[in-house]
Amino acid sequence: MEEINNFQQEPDETLYQACEHFKELLMKCSQHYLTEMHEVILFYNGLDVPTRQILDSRGAVPTKTAADAKKAI
Repeated sequence: MEEINNFQQEPDETLYQACEHFKELLMKCSQHYLTEMHEVILFYNGLDVPTRQILDSRGAVPTKTAADAKKAI
């Protein structure tokens, strides 16, 4: 659970790779009891600033619903 909460995009990771990395962490701890929106926020907050800016260019991810945020990502 600590790894999920402390997720950070690696310097050489693309958005896709970071997403896969985060999904792996979630699968390793299947009893994490996080809501979909909490997962989105933890993932988003772990991304580097340039990646967040790209995602936010279509509307701020944290203000979207979980489904819309996942589509944007």
